[in-house]
Amino acid sequence: MQTQFSPRRRQRQAYALVISMIFLATVVLIFSGMLSWVSTNTRIIQRNNQYTSSQAAAEAATELALATMQRDFLAQSLTSAVYYASIQVNQSNWPVKYVFSDVAGVTNRISVFEGQTLSVLQPVGSQYPNLRGYPCFWTNVATATPVGQPYCVPATVSMIINFSTVPVFQYAIFYNLNLEIDPGATMVVKGPVWSNAGLWAGTANLTFNDTVSAVNTADTSTIDPFCGNKTDSSAPPHFDLTGQPTSNNTRLTMPIGGTNSNPTNVEAMLNIPPSTYAMGTSDAYSTNGLIFLANGADIIISNCVSGTNSGVSPAYSFGRTNISIWFQDRTTPANYLTPLKPNFYIITNVAGRYTYPPTNYIAPNVLGLGTNIFYAGWTFVTNEDFYDYRESDTVQAVQINVGLFNAWLADTSPNGGSNYNFTCRQHMGHTIDGIWVFNSVPRTLSTLPAVRVVNGIQLNNSYGLTVATPMPIYVLGHYNKQQSPTLVSSGGNTANTYPAALMGDSITILSSSWRDTYDSSMSLGSRAAPVPTTVNAACLEGIVQSTGNYYSGGVENFIRYLEDWSGVTNTYNGSIVVMFPSIYATNRWGSTGTYYQPPKREWGFDFNFTDPNKLPPLTPMLKKLTRMNWSSKY
Repeated sequence: MQTQFSPRRRQRQAYALVISMIFLATVVLIFSGMLSWVSTNTRIIQRNNQYTSSQAAAEAATELALATMQRDFLAQSLTSAVYYASIQVNQSNWPVKYVFSDVAGVTNRISVFEGQTLSVLQPVGSQYPNLRGYPCFWTNVATATPVGQPYCVPATVSMIINFSTVPVFQYAIFYNLNLEIDPGATMVVKGPVWSNAGLWAGTANLTFNDTVSAVNTADTSTIDPFCGNKTDSSAPPHFDLTGQPTSNNTRLTMPIGGTNSNPTNVEAMLNIPPSTYAMGTSDAYSTNGLIFLANGADIIISNCVSGTNSGVSPAYSFGRTNISIWFQDRTTPANYLTPLKPNFYIITNVAGRYTYPPTNYIAPNVLGLGTNIFYAGWTFVTNEDFYDYRESDTVQAVQINVGLFNAWLADTSPNGGSNYNFTCRQHMGHTIDGIWVFNSVPRTLSTLPAVRVVNGIQLNNSYGLTVATPMPIYVLGHYNKQQSPTLVSSGGNTANTYPAALMGDSITILSSSWRDTYDSSMSLGSRAAPVPTTVNAACLEGIVQSTGNYYSGGVENFIRYLEDWSGVTNTYNGSIVVMFPSIYATNRWGSTGTYYQPPKREWGFDFNFTDPNKLPPLTPMLKKLTRMNWSSKY
């Protein structure tokens, strides 16, 4: 018997159907998952994109406030945090609109936290190696919340800004003009060098042991790019630090002169303040007013006559001198400028004229109101004439005898300076340490108004002394060489000196051998040989710039000379600062052997100036804004 089995097709078909359904369900599940993932991922991307956009908007708000802050900072008028917190952002062209708020949630404003200027010098930033300033850290915080968007994702941005004020005398050499240096003898520049314009260093005699930076190009080729016929085949100099010199640095902003630090405008800080910040007014002592050194000085000396634009009138007159002196106390609104009474008299009688008493001092209560006063003035300020062989002019100088000024400061008699010195210490935290001088003698083709300091081998005390004027400055003999007869500086060791600065149109050093009787007929060889002379002071001045085929004289002739210094040493320690083109002493540098022979220069940077407590009085401050930190919070 045969038995025949038929195939089980229906079961196999059922099995295939189950498999297909499972596969389809799996595909649907995967597809649904993919759709869900895509949808979720799209939402995340959209939220992230919205967060990024909100973050950019919040950053824009902080930058908007910063732009206003930067403008005011460079203009010396950084104001309260409340002023910068209220912002109005123009969103007319923005595809997404935002509401801005501060940390408390108050809309239409951001949070601006005002910092305090620290009294300790700190690094400005990696862009400026070895440069330090007094930092003031402000913080801007803004929250931006989108309006009318599918996802409301706000973002908060925080920005820390360092508004640094940088003492200009931190530099061994600082030029706000093109800097040229090409010494014929070996010279080592110890300390940082900066040019706010271009720089040319053209000799192998030169060594830099610190940073050398220029805003434009730092050139070490054989040809001076600023003077057509100035070359030095021995270029380039030696740089102790690798990567030096550097070009295309960000400009440091002057305390005056606009954001481009216009050199001609910078000169105004030495001159008579404008009427907006006139001397002796409350505005003179505002942040902007104190840019002008006349408003920051403790003593003002002038030989202006009535009717000039100085804003002050002479109290005593004698011929063309008309010397008047004021004590400036910015803490006494009723009397910011106090005219000083003379401490030196010349009296007359039938037989002649005499100083009274022999010590050159007479108390007014002794002399009384007698009519036999021929001259009333001061022991420490006189007018002196001498000849300048570079300018081919007779110099009519207001002369300050620093030794007699020190004696006046210690004088406790009614017309002495002790009381003023005490008041200055009490009100300003320092004794009298700043003098501003204006010489009203007209500049003519043959006459040069100037200021001269003499007998300055020792300054008064640890606060030091700064003498500032818009006119040229002459230094006769040693200046700031010692703290006492037994504490004397030597060479580059400035431990026994006080903080000092000389700021004027130009600076000329005359040795103790100089005689004011030298006239235009005397040749260089007929004048007495100079003696070694030491000057320890930061020097800020103008120069006669290179033009065409005329060389400026370079940094090596920053200090001017009028004598044959051959083989004689001039020791100088300080900070070399050139801010503007000279306005008064404008004759070009002449080659050696004409009106001078150069000294053996022992010049160096005074590293005391890296200590904020040893900076010279009235030190100008540069401005530098640095973004220190930027962060965001979700």
